[in-house]
Amino acid sequence: MTALFALASAVLVGGADFVGGLTSRRAPAVVVAASAQALGLLVGIPLALVYGFDALSATDVLFSLLSGAFVGIGLVLFYVAMSGGLISLAAPVTAVVGALLPATVGFARGERPGTTALVGIPLALVAVAIVSLAPEDATAQAKARVSRAVVLAVGAGVLFGLFFVVLAEVSEDAGMWPVPLQRLMSTLVLVPLALALRAPLLTAARSVATPALSIALLEVSATVFLLLALQRGPLAVASVLASLYPVTTVLLAAAVVGERLSRAQLSGVVLALVAVALVSAG
Repeated sequence: MTALFALASAVLVGGADFVGGLTSRRAPAVVVAASAQALGLLVGIPLALVYGFDALSATDVLFSLLSGAFVGIGLVLFYVAMSGGLISLAAPVTAVVGALLPATVGFARGERPGTTALVGIPLALVAVAIVSLAPEDATAQAKARVSRAVVLAVGAGVLFGLFFVVLAEVSEDAGMWPVPLQRLMSTLVLVPLALALRAPLLTAARSVATPALSIALLEVSATVFLLLALQRGPLAVASVLASLYPVTTVLLAAAVVGERLSRAQLSGVVLALVAVALVSAG
């Protein structure tokens, strides 16, 4: 079930990231992220109440809040990277960095997935790297933005990797309370950041309310599946499979805004599917 939950999270996150990256082209990235996190808080509270919990320890609260801080700042960097560069470049670069960190931590802790999973994990990382290759016919202007997008994407990946590691420390007894706690902290981080950057918070937030709600619903659902995956299986497996979200993002970018996939990128998508099968079998 770990693989299934992690893959469900990846599909949902990929959709949310596409909407977030696209919306950040017409509104400040920090406002888009703050709006989505605040709306996610409103969605997460009733979810946690309905799901219930056995015990919510101080440690669970701390790790939930910390994961929210990491993901909040990471989202701003990520949205800026996608708004200023190719979506099909920024998403995979962020994912491969974000997957390497928790996978390394998992192995350092002694996690040893099955043989096929051990083959599938590096294949998944290679697949993400291949999908991140810029299209062969990218314009000179697009290529000039690649360096900046990559730097931002790497920064976002580090923060997302820390998010995976910290979230894995939350106990199953906490139920779904980590979801609203994350959104609370990310909102508390992003709103002051937006004000500090003098972003038109209220005006821009109203203009992006609909896509922000879509992002919130997708991200909250994705976090639920990610929590279930992390609670039921190795950190290395769950984090790598959950990091396959660029496949969804890149495919949406190609279908909706016409970012063409190169042959290498298409091969990366196929390789990702093979890696999913191997990790799932392991």
